[in-house]
Amino acid sequence: MEPYEILVSKGLMNIVEGSREYQFIKKGFLKGMGFMGHATTFMSLHKNNVSSSLAKQARLDSFNIFSKAVAIKCGGDANVRYAWYGGSLDELIDIVSGGFSGCKIHDYDDESHGVGISLFSSNFSIDSAMSTVADEHGLRHVLLCKVILGKVEAVPAGSKQSHPSSKQYDTGVDDILAPRRHIIWASFMNSHIHPYYIISFKYNYVKGPEIYGALKPRSQYVSFTNLVVEVSNHLKPSQMSLLLKSYRLYQEQKIPRELWINKVRLIVGDRLLHSVITKPSGNVQLL
Repeated sequence: MEPYEILVSKGLMNIVEGSREYQFIKKGFLKGMGFMGHATTFMSLHKNNVSSSLAKQARLDSFNIFSKAVAIKCGGDANVRYAWYGGSLDELIDIVSGGFSGCKIHDYDDESHGVGISLFSSNFSIDSAMSTVADEHGLRHVLLCKVILGKVEAVPAGSKQSHPSSKQYDTGVDDILAPRRHIIWASFMNSHIHPYYIISFKYNYVKGPEIYGALKPRSQYVSFTNLVVEVSNHLKPSQMSLLLKSYRLYQEQKIPRELWINKVRLIVGDRLLHSVITKPSGNVQLL
């Protein structure tokens, strides 16, 4: 069965490409993909049809009730936001159908920011994309959710925190001033998160000139964008997240080029890296 047919059979509605709803979500998703935007094709949008199931309707009613309760607690504003969650198609369908069942175990402790459900703010769909797994058709899928954030507290990387540090807080965040990752504690995972859409997309190898901001090619090279495209089917989501993190550190000039390349080699592995970036001339270049 085609993935789109599976989505419809599981109680999701196909949103037509020409609709304002489709175009709005597509624009936001591709903008949030950053440097991967021009290598990403938005394939489809499916909306959670809560009327297809009494259980779905009950979960939405619960979400709305908790939203009102948190708003009262926080002085009138429940701080409801959209956020992205990436995974396999099967996982996302299970979440839409029955809610979250538990927290992912991170392979790298310094990436965890507490023990809970991690979602990424609406401007950073690229982070959720790193957690996706391609299906048999080469498509990847992310979930766009509405999330009750309430009063947030900073949770440091590597923390084992699994609940609010005090009654005044509701959820966690990696950075108060510039939030990228939101942490919803397990006790709130099905009351504070409502799945709205499943977005299907695919990566494309990019040919020709590309825009890199301050980074400019100096010789034959493979772009980091194309490196991500090539290795995404071979690395775990946790490794893809580390690859993205290393690139951001390099872009922000927090680490020198040599250290960045060493990090890429450590994450990707020399054999896979060599197969991707070795040119016919025998030169190995990475931009």
